[in-house]
Amino acid sequence: MTAAAGAALFDDDAALSAALPGYRPRIGQAEMAHAVASAMDRGGRLVVEAGTGTGKTLAYLLPALASRRKVIVSTATRYLQSQLAEKDVPLAQTVLGRNIHTAVLKGRGNYLCLHRLEIAESSGDLYMAPKLRAVRDWAKTTRTGDIGEFGDPSDGDALWPRITSTTDNCLGTDCPLYDQCWVLHARREAQAADLVIANHYLLFADMTLREAGFGEVLPGADAIVLDEAHKLPDIAGRFFGQAVSSRQLRDLSRDTRAELEALGSDMPDVLDQVSTLADAERAFTDALGQGAFTQSWRESVTPEREAARDRLVEALAGLEAWLEPAASRSEGLKSAARRAADLQTRLATVVAEDGERVSWLERRGASWIWHSTPLDVATPFARAVEAMPGAWIFTSATLSVKDHLGYFCDRLGLTGVEQKILPSPFDYENNALLYSPQRMPAPSAPHFDDAVIDEIVALINAAEGGTFVLCTSYRAVARYGQALAEAGFEPLIQGQAPRTQLLEDFRADENAILVATSSFWEGVDVRGRGLRLVIIDKLPFASPADPVLAARFEAMKSAGENPFMDYQLPQAVITLKQGVGRLIRDADDRGVLAICDPRLFTARYGPVIRASLPPMSITRSRSTACAFVDDLAPATAEGAS
Repeated sequence: MTAAAGAALFDDDAALSAALPGYRPRIGQAEMAHAVASAMDRGGRLVVEAGTGTGKTLAYLLPALASRRKVIVSTATRYLQSQLAEKDVPLAQTVLGRNIHTAVLKGRGNYLCLHRLEIAESSGDLYMAPKLRAVRDWAKTTRTGDIGEFGDPSDGDALWPRITSTTDNCLGTDCPLYDQCWVLHARREAQAADLVIANHYLLFADMTLREAGFGEVLPGADAIVLDEAHKLPDIAGRFFGQAVSSRQLRDLSRDTRAELEALGSDMPDVLDQVSTLADAERAFTDALGQGAFTQSWRESVTPEREAARDRLVEALAGLEAWLEPAASRSEGLKSAARRAADLQTRLATVVAEDGERVSWLERRGASWIWHSTPLDVATPFARAVEAMPGAWIFTSATLSVKDHLGYFCDRLGLTGVEQKILPSPFDYENNALLYSPQRMPAPSAPHFDDAVIDEIVALINAAEGGTFVLCTSYRAVARYGQALAEAGFEPLIQGQAPRTQLLEDFRADENAILVATSSFWEGVDVRGRGLRLVIIDKLPFASPADPVLAARFEAMKSAGENPFMDYQLPQAVITLKQGVGRLIRDADDRGVLAICDPRLFTARYGPVIRASLPPMSITRSRSTACAFVDDLAPATAEGAS
């Protein structure tokens, strides 16, 4: 078969209907599939917004897999990687009538490092010992080394950094267990596969390695498909920049000390320098204070912090100088010397600030990360794309602003690309209602939260549950969650349980109420009557206090651009569209979307936002919105009053 033949399956949908009972042909899906096939055949660039319900995953998978070319599909999260591998690819294989050699590749922090497991086991850590025994038992049976089989690597457990490697502490070919390396095993699998399912973080790690001339993480490919592409610009800033963290410095001190002690502690001068670095890191952490903050270095610097920074720079340089001649003693010291030199280079980068980069600090708990982020990611991203020949397909349900893809393309430096906007096939006009309350106070007004709570309680009483309350801050989550509890409801509140548990509990009860922010605005699929009301408190404008945004806005003003209209507004529109997209997930879904922010109608940019949303009927009347959602409530439910 060819890519074109894969796309043609949407014209004669017999194979799709046989593999997918209840399949409904969609014009947009067929159009996207043919555009993907064309881009693959000519090695072109395609940007396509496929509205919710278009069926974009199959629209790119069938032509990609039918082409018999090497294809990388990159998506936003590990969860979506699993969904592709366990649900979408098997379905595509059934439609095509053949198996595809598929590999799922994740970042190295997702794989067990047997060498670091041995080090952790020999540390004598009594608290960690039971967990390490459980890991060792699991290590005897795993076929992938993916720690996601054992637990949740995103839960913050101190176990994970002890049993996984980083680019800093990996010994590479010098590792005594190199032949048993799970990261190496996963990469070899990816090299041999026809389809590699990666994530955006891994893709950018690969791009930055290639650009620096230090090899690659991902195999070469004939085509790269980037799903959930709206996430790319923000992720790009992290990877095209530099960062140094307290964890990296603490790990370097701990690992170097352990190696020196294993060698008999016969290098007291080096041990002293390790202590000097550890002390300097603690002094810098203390100088940052106790509270969490995110600030540019220019805004946060004080004489005390500046002195602590200089001490940290000096201590790291001193350790690197002592380790260089000692590196020949062992592979561990050789690795420590390399890490110290690399961190010294990074630290020199992050402390500097010029017109093209912003230096900023992120303080959380007892830890910190010092970043240097480029203000422009378009240039390095475009350069990286050109360095990797083949077809590039960028797709998401939310890329456009007022039916234009220019904002997305400009942020990534994509010029001369084919562009398509395919509307959702769902009947929003009849199945969804947009409610914007009248006479709401301004979001900055002291009584705005009270007014929002009044709307939330009235709407949920009418809907009798089945509600997402999506907030733009954790403060609002806490306030609205407490208000709902006081009103007699039992809301699920973000932070009370892991994200997966909250979603599981929500899906189990069609009258559930979830109050959440950020991560619940996207990547959540609840179909049917279980989600019939979505309430959004404010338009999701990024805070201008964000140090990267503040520096970017300053640069835009200097260039004669309008930061609000050219950046902040388009980004808010795309984020809002993600939240709005939670409501209608299937052709038969119905519901009310309530946006409590009066700026949707009172601000001069309100028409731009409304024109970017699905074509829903609009009401300013609470009674009309309540009547609409009341009709959707289960007949046997009893609402709180």
